[in-house]
Amino acid sequence: MYKNIEILDKEKSKELKFDNADTTQIAKNIGLIPLGFSEVWYASHDCPVIISSGENAEFLAFTGITPEISIFNKSDIYIPAFIRAYPFLNVEVKDDKEQLNSVIAFDNNSDFVSEDKEFNIFDEDKNLTKEALAKVELVRELNRQRDISKKIIAELKSNDLLVKKDLRININSEEKTILSEFYIIDIQKFVQLDDETVASWARKGWMGILDAHLKSIVNFEKIFSFSEIEANYCNTTRKFSLKSCTSMAIFNNDDEINEW
Repeated sequence: MYKNIEILDKEKSKELKFDNADTTQIAKNIGLIPLGFSEVWYASHDCPVIISSGENAEFLAFTGITPEISIFNKSDIYIPAFIRAYPFLNVEVKDDKEQLNSVIAFDNNSDFVSEDKEFNIFDEDKNLTKEALAKVELVRELNRQRDISKKIIAELKSNDLLVKKDLRININSEEKTILSEFYIIDIQKFVQLDDETVASWARKGWMGILDAHLKSIVNFEKIFSFSEIEANYCNTTRKFSLKSCTSMAIFNNDDEINEW
């Protein structure tokens, strides 16, 4: 998606302009999109919301596997802020003291950025124009909400509530791993949380978001039903069947693939 990330600078970028155009076509080329805390509920209506692996795990919208097999081929789909903010984004750079600082950057090779586009990034006084400021504020809010998500997921980890999964498909007996080493909440452990933790998380507004994540897992079916491949949901949250001798399953990492 981002071809050449450059720090936004009022001197170096002063002549550049951008188009405030629809970026959903770009989204078709992205299978995993970072979500802010409040976006989980909205995205959960359209796609699976999973949890990434790694130290700074966060919520991700799984939106497709190819431009043809993508939720963005359907209208009335929630467009995540990460997509709406394009070509701007947040990056972290080290200062002279080797400390990380968040700064605004942009894709200098984007088709949405050049000196002959519609909107200036900076005005004559070298301040952000209102159009650019709207994008930058969206980036900053998304970054703030992603930080909240990371704190929530750290709590889930500390309470041993996450289970690692893989997404694999079988096409004419050929196995392909579509998505490896992502996490979802272990529902069996989740419902056994003590009352004090549940009350604390509810007061923070977390429980509705976590419930949305859990309910979104069935949306793996939608990824395929929006394409030429039709998907039928089976009687379990772990398996899906696809027509034309195709099957899909969500597995624990140590599970065996069963023929069915």
